[in-house]
Amino acid sequence: MTSEKQAEKLVSFFVCNKDPDIENFLKYKAIHFEKTGKSRTFFVYDEDCEEFEILGYFSLALQVFKLPEKFSNRKILHLDGFSAKIHGKKITEFPVILIGQIAKNEKYEKNITGNELMQFCLSTLFEGQTKLGGRIILLECKDVPYLLQFYNKFGFQKLERDYKTNDLLQLIKVLQQDEIISIER
Repeated sequence: MTSEKQAEKLVSFFVCNKDPDIENFLKYKAIHFEKTGKSRTFFVYDEDCEEFEILGYFSLALQVFKLPEKFSNRKILHLDGFSAKIHGKKITEFPVILIGQIAKNEKYEKNITGNELMQFCLSTLFEGQTKLGGRIILLECKDVPYLLQFYNKFGFQKLERDYKTNDLLQLIKVLQQDEIISIER
C-alpha cells in the first residue's frame, strides 16, 4: 500500500460532526495541499497506543494577508513592529502564518483537550517561526462565543473590520518580542 493510500485510510477514521468542513478538509484536501506545498498538516496521536489513532490535527500555511483599507497607521505599525509605510506608501499586506484547520477527533475527544491541541499547534508553529521569521498568526473561525473565548485565551484578537452575514471572523495574534526572540533558540 502506498503512503498516500495509508494516509487516506488513517484520515478516514477522523470524525468532526460539529464542523463537517474540518472533516472534509482532512479527508479530501489535506493530502493534495501537502503534495502541492500549499499547507502542512500535523497529526496529534497517543504514542503509547498500539494502534495509530488521530486524536486531533492542525494545518499550517503561509499566507499574504490584505489589510482592511480603514486600518490606521498606528494599527499598521503595531502589526509590522517597525513602520506603517514602506518606500513612502502605506503597508497594505503582511505575511502571516495561517492556522488553516484545527480540530479534535470526536471519536477520541476525551483523550485530548482543546488546550492541549492548541499547545501542540503553537509549539509547531513557533518551531517554524524560529527558522523563517514572521510575527503574525491568523486564523478564521465561526462567530461562536465559546470559540472566541477559547482563542482569546491564547492571545488571539478579533480583527476589527466589516463582516458580512456568515463570514468567518479573522483572529490574529501578533507575536511579542519574547515569543519571537529567545536566547535558548
